[in-house]
Amino acid sequence: MRYRHLSLLLLTSCATVSSSASSPSEPAKGASSPGAPTRVWRQERAVVVRHATVMPASGAAIEDGAIAFADGKILAVGRNADVATPPGAEEVDGTGLYVTPGIIDSHSHLGVFATPESVANNDGNEATAPVTAEVSAEHSFWPQDPGLRRAAAGGITAMLVLPGSANLIGGRGFPVKLHFGRSAAEMRFPGAKDGLKMACGENPRRVYGGAQRRAPSTRMGNVAGFRQAFSRAREYMEKWDAWGKKGKDGGPAPLRDLQLETLAEVMRGNLLVQNHCYRADEMAVMLQVADEFGYSIRSFHHALEAYKLRDQLADKHVAVSTWADWWGFKLEAWDGIPQNAGLVSQAGGRAVIHSDSALGIQRLNQEAGKAMWRARESGIPITEEEALRWVTLHPAWVMGVEEKTGSLEPGKMADVVLWKNHPLSVYARAQRVWADGVVTYDVTNGALEASDFELGERAGASAKLAVLPSAVPVLKDAGIEARCEPTKDAACAQPLEVKADACTAFQDVAVLSNGTWQAHASVLVENGQVTRVQAGALDALPAGCRAVEGKGRVLAPGFVDPLTGLGVVEVGLEESAVDDALRGEAAKEPIRAALRIVDSFNPAAETLPVARLGGVVAAGVIPSGGLVSGQSAWVTTDGAVRRAPLALHINLGLSGRDAVSGSRALVLERLREVLFDARAYNNRKSEFEHNRMRALSASRLDLEALQPALAGTMPVVVAANRVSDIRAALALGREFGLKLVIAGGREAWMVARELAEAKVPVVVQPTQNLPSTFDGLNSRLDSAALLSGAGVKVLISTLGESHMVRTLAQEAGNAVAWGLPYADALRAITTNVTEAFGLEGGQVAPGQTADLVLWNGDPLEVSSRPLGMWVGGKQVPLTSRQQALFEKYRTLAK
Repeated sequence: MRYRHLSLLLLTSCATVSSSASSPSEPAKGASSPGAPTRVWRQERAVVVRHATVMPASGAAIEDGAIAFADGKILAVGRNADVATPPGAEEVDGTGLYVTPGIIDSHSHLGVFATPESVANNDGNEATAPVTAEVSAEHSFWPQDPGLRRAAAGGITAMLVLPGSANLIGGRGFPVKLHFGRSAAEMRFPGAKDGLKMACGENPRRVYGGAQRRAPSTRMGNVAGFRQAFSRAREYMEKWDAWGKKGKDGGPAPLRDLQLETLAEVMRGNLLVQNHCYRADEMAVMLQVADEFGYSIRSFHHALEAYKLRDQLADKHVAVSTWADWWGFKLEAWDGIPQNAGLVSQAGGRAVIHSDSALGIQRLNQEAGKAMWRARESGIPITEEEALRWVTLHPAWVMGVEEKTGSLEPGKMADVVLWKNHPLSVYARAQRVWADGVVTYDVTNGALEASDFELGERAGASAKLAVLPSAVPVLKDAGIEARCEPTKDAACAQPLEVKADACTAFQDVAVLSNGTWQAHASVLVENGQVTRVQAGALDALPAGCRAVEGKGRVLAPGFVDPLTGLGVVEVGLEESAVDDALRGEAAKEPIRAALRIVDSFNPAAETLPVARLGGVVAAGVIPSGGLVSGQSAWVTTDGAVRRAPLALHINLGLSGRDAVSGSRALVLERLREVLFDARAYNNRKSEFEHNRMRALSASRLDLEALQPALAGTMPVVVAANRVSDIRAALALGREFGLKLVIAGGREAWMVARELAEAKVPVVVQPTQNLPSTFDGLNSRLDSAALLSGAGVKVLISTLGESHMVRTLAQEAGNAVAWGLPYADALRAITTNVTEAFGLEGGQVAPGQTADLVLWNGDPLEVSSRPLGMWVGGKQVPLTSRQQALFEKYRTLAK
């Protein structure tokens, strides 16, 4: 969503922030900060945005629309001709742009689990007792969290900051209006009620029963804990009520108990219950507990199985705050499906897309778009208005502020976002964000106010992004007049029938290969290879060749993710389902060069078919842990192994330090020692075999495994983020002749010229822009663009959970939004990967392996989906267990 022209955006905002002290007002009953000082954020000049597409969330989009706001309130919304200009207003030309309400996150931990991740910033869980209702996230909230500024750049204007989910009852949530105040009290959403964070399921029983050997250790223990806490609170409430009725003759007031007082306020309806809960059966139990004690649950959070109970949740008016497609990281999340939000909305429920992530909060708009399209392609008719409400009006209701914000209506707070590109697109970027009419983010200058933590030399990493916008693809240029939408053409919703054909001919497709388009082309696949690519139709097909009519659809090479846990990590929090690392005493061994991940690979893993649904045909599967982790493998997502070993993997930085229980200096000392010894071993094998050499620093198997790396025939992937570690890797490469690939590379853009000169590729995850540790304080969203612009070969990876490999295209789309040319982004998940690792494939070209995907639109857009996939010329199914779950629960039994 980078743009060629910035003239509309080079506006100097005249809206400024002023603050004034006001006398403390009486806090609302149940508020956690009685007598807290207030700060007023004043819009000094009226604003009118004209000729934009206005999407109010309360109704349909208004083409050639306008919005006017002054004194922090919306004055008028409508057709441009019908909206008057307030006196002295700044006029913003919104031609070609979009206006929405401010985005609201109903589940955030910004400020309490702040970045960088450290002991000092880990303030979200009071994990000292299962029930800690007396604490409040407000009292842990750090206003200088750099993540708050990143959130503003994603269009966020309000959020509910919650304690973590270690406890049964973890404390009060803190409603935030996203201005940059000096204290938490200055950022409190005015007039909003606090929430109360509760958590059922696995988390409390793991934290207390597992780690502390105390109750609760089971789900039944969880429920007993809830019931006991509310029983005590009911007695406390009755005691106070009885004392209050006696008046002056009541004697001394009962002893105040902050924990029980909080729970009593829940039963009085003065606090909104926000309940972490994944499984449908547990949601049903929590509804029973709420009925028993006379309180309401405002929203179930995460709620990945809400679709199984959606009718009851709608009847109870309980919202569902969930993700678009995060799933599988633990068994509670195993039944998550991408249609969850759509099914809840279809049942008349209130669906919300939340983040629970300092990274995800920056892209809630595109997550809503993704969830909308997964629903539509499954036959659930979700409108754009409803999808927008998932991140605006519905989370405002969860926070109890829907009368004040969440939609663009006269009299509401002027929480407004101006976007380039459609707000539900992967290419969307906020150009300007107003909260109460005050600019909090502007694309030309960054956040209104930098975090104190990032002042000085690091300020440029987060505030001003230097790369100019990149052009996004126009499908008409590829010969596609109309996108193949499932709501208009049923064939676009269902994958092609799978057939076992040795020959396949694609007719009238838009071929996307090596970053370039070829409109109205034909492609012939025979015996696993592409044999012909030509303009126009094929004159004659070989006998028995299957014809696939493209109808203007996109045929692209299958995407490849170079660094994953596919097939070795099935359920992240279940030890029996994790096979990428050593355990026990073996985990203390830092040198594991001979370890082959292929020996752990499970070709029947459920994560493989899910990855296919994201257009991913192949992946590097890597070992984890240690200083030298071992050897990776190259697999296809149909479960085949194409190459093993693929590369040798080394950890620098924090992971390397942990492996040797020492400093960076010790990390490099150990690496030089083992590489030196491996070279000596190769030169003196006979002496080694006859025990005439000194003791070496690794086993014979490890020394043998290092030989291809020293010979330069096997790539060496070095995980390094900090500039100093990247330079150390380059020095090692020069000293020992290694064929390097840098993985992670959070600060690689700062040494891009050195990497380019050394011809060292870098694997990045484009959405990672937080200073999450001291190894990546200079992380930024346009790093892929900066690296590529300097001549570095960029590879893109999801670099995380195997369940999310299917979002690889979304990672590439975000890189485009932040300046990486579209062609370079396509190469970063195709040919750049195969070239860096010396593999075949990655193109739609004669002689290439036929790893192909047929898409119904731009492959990097969240609205698109694969309609067919061929791995080595063989068509593979685009089905998964998640889809089977959707079909089972498409209609609920009565």
